[in-house]
Amino acid sequence: MPTDLRHDPEFLERLIREAGRLHRPGSLEEATMLADIRDYFLYLTMDAFEDPELARELVGAFTKLEVWLGKVVRDAWGGKIDPTAPIFYGAFLFALEHLLCLRHRIALMPGEKISREEFMESWRRTSRKLGLQPCGVSELKRKGGERCGKEER
Repeated sequence: MPTDLRHDPEFLERLIREAGRLHRPGSLEEATMLADIRDYFLYLTMDAFEDPELARELVGAFTKLEVWLGKVVRDAWGGKIDPTAPIFYGAFLFALEHLLCLRHRIALMPGEKISREEFMESWRRTSRKLGLQPCGVSELKRKGGERCGKEER
């Protein structure tokens, strides 16, 4: 299903600039506009859940915006933004991008774990190396509802 939401890179950058400007809203109207911008990205991402081609476009666009945000300093938006805004929106786009990557198995790096099975296998090794004892629901049921053992530090 194609989206009816505009998603060209210039438009998405403009939305992020406006979100940065509105990051600490001074009125109910500004808070509503900020929520609308964030929701725009959420609904656009949800549209891409059903459209692999759109997902690939958005992953590319979100990645470019993240790189751009990583270079943004307070003065880049005329000193009119909260200095935490670029970090917040970079993380927001990162999360949306990775949801799309997982949904459509889009690898961004060689050897990236895309399937749930590949992730679980890799996670077992990682958690063991870190001394973590993560419990899933099935493990809790098997242990009679007891919490997992203490984590090593």
